[in-house]
Amino acid sequence: MKKIHYLYNVIFLFLSSVITAQHNKGSINEVVELIDKVINWQNQQTDHIKKYTLTNWQFATNYIGMMKAFKTTGNLAYQNYLKKIGEDHKWQTIPDMYHADKIAVSQVYLDLYKQLGGEELIKNTKWVLDANLIRNKPEPDVRYNNNPYKHEWWSWCDALFMAPPTFAKMYEITGDNKYLDYAIEKWLVTTDYLWDKKENLIYRDDRYFGKKTTSGKKIFWSRGNGWVFAGLVHMLEIIPKDYPKRKLLVDQFQKMAYRLLDLQERTTDGLWRSNLLDPGIFAYLNRKGDKFIETAKVDIPENSGSAFFCYGFAWGINNGLLEPSLFEKPMVKSWSELIKHVNSEGRLGYVQPVGKDPKPYGAESWQEFGTGAFLLAASEYINYLRNPIKKDLISFYKRSLLYENNFSTQNDLDKWILEGDAKAIIKDNWLEMFSPNEKSHHVFWCPKELPSSFMAEWEMQNLNTNAGLCIVFFSAKGINGLDVMHPSQKKRFGVFNQYTKSDLNNYHISYYTNNPKKPNRPFAHLRKNKGFTTVQYGEKGIDANSKSIHKIRLVKKDNHISMFIDDREIINWKDHGLKYGEQHTGGKFAFRQMQWSHFRYRNFKVWNIN
Repeated sequence: MKKIHYLYNVIFLFLSSVITAQHNKGSINEVVELIDKVINWQNQQTDHIKKYTLTNWQFATNYIGMMKAFKTTGNLAYQNYLKKIGEDHKWQTIPDMYHADKIAVSQVYLDLYKQLGGEELIKNTKWVLDANLIRNKPEPDVRYNNNPYKHEWWSWCDALFMAPPTFAKMYEITGDNKYLDYAIEKWLVTTDYLWDKKENLIYRDDRYFGKKTTSGKKIFWSRGNGWVFAGLVHMLEIIPKDYPKRKLLVDQFQKMAYRLLDLQERTTDGLWRSNLLDPGIFAYLNRKGDKFIETAKVDIPENSGSAFFCYGFAWGINNGLLEPSLFEKPMVKSWSELIKHVNSEGRLGYVQPVGKDPKPYGAESWQEFGTGAFLLAASEYINYLRNPIKKDLISFYKRSLLYENNFSTQNDLDKWILEGDAKAIIKDNWLEMFSPNEKSHHVFWCPKELPSSFMAEWEMQNLNTNAGLCIVFFSAKGINGLDVMHPSQKKRFGVFNQYTKSDLNNYHISYYTNNPKKPNRPFAHLRKNKGFTTVQYGEKGIDANSKSIHKIRLVKKDNHISMFIDDREIINWKDHGLKYGEQHTGGKFAFRQMQWSHFRYRNFKVWNIN
């Protein structure tokens, strides 16, 4: 009976955590209502109409987002609004047929044609696109600096959102490959020129080659990269899977996604900054009358770029191009933070104004293209909620107690092995670990060899919230299968790569992260070593500022790994032994802390399970 009771208890705790997580994700109805509020607010704004042409790119981006919202929600009011825009402008583009920004609105005309029919909707667009195809000009010259034809080719990265999907949509309607071939060919010309292969990001244009911020970082504009990331989505939605060169765009999409994932962790809120590589270079500005004034030096998000990145993450997950184990939590985090910046009226704030590079802005700053990017993200997020990712329930029977250590006396540490310039002492019936003068990272190995299936539990408390990082290693063995303490193993003294990239195989989970360079990281990590390969971004672990006593549960049932903090699941992953090499089975267990950490531990128990 005890075995069955514990199995049901684990199932209950797991289902409770799932229910909580789903609640945090929001409901489809909530997102639909938010979309409507944002659209209604935006449609009431007339200030910018006097400054910009209603069919130029600023408004076209909003229309593209509204069209996505119509396709997702089926709200005919959105379709009718867009139809009236087309009718009012006689389905014309701005008369600059070679300029990418001027034809972006045609993406909406083409979509409406598919929905409603009527040759008049696309007659002008087809003429403009055909003129691009047959013009008698030299080969594309995508230099921006000192180029009199810079606006006649896709010489700035924003153009890749505006023009190529327009050609792709014409291909979708006509079936004529010439439109898609042109879009892909010219896309690759631009990205070959502007793409930074080391950073897997794209420059706005060639004026930023070699240009640095005041702190010596390359300049990669958030929204500029957002234009390209969303443009890739719109191209890949249309390009057939067996079409020549599709793989090149898939490769760009995935490389950019992984880089953006890495950059997301440099922020505490899961949103991206105006300058992707140098997030804290701008002052916070707030409105005072008709002017913006500097009020404080703080780190603020840029929500047009962030919305595009959230959109791309969601689309990649929904369409099988991005691994849910890596991108789901970061995507949900970015969405949950974005909606915090939509005020009660429906205005998305913290949107950098029209520009070409990172610039200061404030909480009240909004733009039509920011609204459009948000609508794209919201609509794709609904698609994600409609097809939730199924998670496997980790269920098990707790059997015999394999190891127990309450850390009551110094003798309890006799067979444990400490690596690094640190101390492990017993104080007030706790194990305290720290490095005097914060000299060294350190690892404390449990002497017990653990099987492939086990459950470990312990309690812990942070004694220094200024900085730190806590990791647990498990299933650790030498790459030759020997014990981690075998004399043939290389000497270790706390340096991280000695455990992740040297002669050890193991899994590790970082569940408290407050690195000075990445404070209060928004995700827990599960990594597989040798190789320091991230296999899952999980829920946030212990909060950086928490001084509470937390109960930790780590479960490994064969290839299924799960970790709970206070009955809240933060990691759930299965190692299928395919993409990341053979599964790790039994091995040693260790606590690891970075040099700034000072935690205490107690009631460490390990159980056999099946």
